[in-house]
Amino acid sequence: MPAIDASQIALLEALVAILQTVVLVVAGIVAWWQLREAQRARYLGAIIRMYDDLGSREAYEDADAALGLPARIEEYTPEELELATWTTRVYEKLGFLVESGIIPARYIIPLYSRRIVWTWEALQPFIQEQRSQRDDGGAYRMSGDGRYFELLAKRALAYRERAFKGSQRAHPTVPPAYRARVREMIARGERLGSGGYRG
Repeated sequence: MPAIDASQIALLEALVAILQTVVLVVAGIVAWWQLREAQRARYLGAIIRMYDDLGSREAYEDADAALGLPARIEEYTPEELELATWTTRVYEKLGFLVESGIIPARYIIPLYSRRIVWTWEALQPFIQEQRSQRDDGGAYRMSGDGRYFELLAKRALAYRERAFKGSQRAHPTVPPAYRARVREMIARGERLGSGGYRG
């Protein structure tokens, strides 16, 4: 058997080093791809849960009922207070997921911007009252102070201003006829929300 000289050993070591580098690069690409797929799966799971929260029939009923809440919190019934609490919590959770980057805003804002703006404006009396009670031992029921919900509403308005420049649609208000119809339904006890207190 012929002897292996130093140059052959050096060549063999170089080939082994190249092979190791190739294996490491391939392993790195596979790991990066797996990480990206895991992130997509996480996004998808969070998005599906949010779409369930926002897109279900019950969620739409609650959101519609919230648009008919009185302008003064002193006029809220106990059922309306419960509706405002849970509706705020849903949007606060959505806002937190968007602000933390778990759900990219581009997956939520274009679809729900009008509803976010409407609901934010309808729940202002409740949110302001809850913020005022936070530190005085009052009947504080809200989590997060509506801070993430407020940021979400600002994102929704900014999106609408970009998408509907100069149009009345840039800052949508709840049409008075729509609000009146919701209030009439509430007065009749119809579909006041999904919390089990419909008439």
